[in-house]
Amino acid sequence: MPTSVLLPEGELRVARCDMLDKLIAVGDGNAALLYLYILRHGGAADDKTAARALHLSAEQYERAAFTINQLTAPAAPVKQEQPDAAPQYTGDELRRARVEDHKFSAVCETAEGVLGCTLTEAQLRCLLTAYDHLGLSAGAIIELLAYLKNEKGTVRLKDIREESYQWADMGVTSAQAAQQYLARRANEKPFSEAIYKALGTDPAQPAPKEQRVCRFALAHGFPPEAVALAAERSDKKQGRRSLDYLLGILRNWDKAGVHTVSEITALEPETREAVGQTTAQPTDSATLAAWEQDWAARVRSHRSKTEE
Repeated sequence: MPTSVLLPEGELRVARCDMLDKLIAVGDGNAALLYLYILRHGGAADDKTAARALHLSAEQYERAAFTINQLTAPAAPVKQEQPDAAPQYTGDELRRARVEDHKFSAVCETAEGVLGCTLTEAQLRCLLTAYDHLGLSAGAIIELLAYLKNEKGTVRLKDIREESYQWADMGVTSAQAAQQYLARRANEKPFSEAIYKALGTDPAQPAPKEQRVCRFALAHGFPPEAVALAAERSDKKQGRRSLDYLLGILRNWDKAGVHTVSEITALEPETREAVGQTTAQPTDSATLAAWEQDWAARVRSHRSKTEE
């Protein structure tokens, strides 16, 4: 006979059912306890006080907090990255678009020069998808093709497809927007390459998640040393390289208002030993401070120009 559970009367707190469903689905008991603690205390909790009250170690508390932050983060907008989302153009439609639309015809001629061959039906379909479905102008696609040629030398169909979807997601659909974006990207290139190296990846072939981490680091002013420190912490806490966990660390530091290594170690003295192990420190501490100040100035300038 099943045991009945009766809840006693008393002061009430309202919990969101969707959040409870998520906590049940992930099966993280510590995260569930922490959520109940936060709910009980009006939606806020002091880290150390909560950890003591729940009898959680620092590592257990950090993982529980990370889980809750991930579950409560706003859902990312749905992106049309699946090939099935694009129209299935017929061969006649592809040929007609090339012959009758002089702007698209110019795109095709540029693509043949970049690829060094006559366009196949699959390549035509990819270009027409970018032009007709994603809304990139002919000028924007020509800028995209020239950029890929300069960056990669040999351009693949996959490169064109991925870059065109990324540009569409960012709203880079006109020739002018493409030129501004590429100029900004060129200015950021030395910093992005340093960040990719801090992640232990090839700057020439970063994966989508690595690109997401890099974009966040650049936008929020995290130097490569801070990214390397977050990577080391992710490896230690998760037992492997988890880019989602690493991004969560950067988000938490950003919320705390710390971005450079010196700021992070001032907030978290326990990380100083890890910094010495994982980051290449300048021999002169004043040089590091000056470098970080220069980085912060560049980020402020970049944000200002972006907002304008």
